[in-house]
Amino acid sequence: MQNVDYVLVGQKIKEKRNKLRLTQEKLAEKCNLSVGYIAHIERGSKSLSLETAVKISHVLNVSIDYLLMDEIQEQDRVLNSLETELNSLDPKQKDKFIRFARVVINNIDEL
Repeated sequence: MQNVDYVLVGQKIKEKRNKLRLTQEKLAEKCNLSVGYIAHIERGSKSLSLETAVKISHVLNVSIDYLLMDEIQEQDRVLNSLETELNSLDPKQKDKFIRFARVVINNIDEL
């Protein structure tokens, strides 16, 4: 059985939180946790329960696997990165992006 690297978990949470431009205060509020506890989690100085991991993963829009596993498949990284970018767009921009992506996909061999 593989042990959870809580320092790595904390680094992933902090990285994703920063990408989403969330403060520790805002993440704590959305998860109904204290700011101090979020800070401890991000430093890896406190472990987090499964319930807390689920709350945080939901708010950060990442999978539990992403938070808890040492290795992440490259495809998952690409999809998570793309998802983060898409979440920052308004609905009209998302629709334009999807139409653009379809054009690229349909013509990928000609690029």
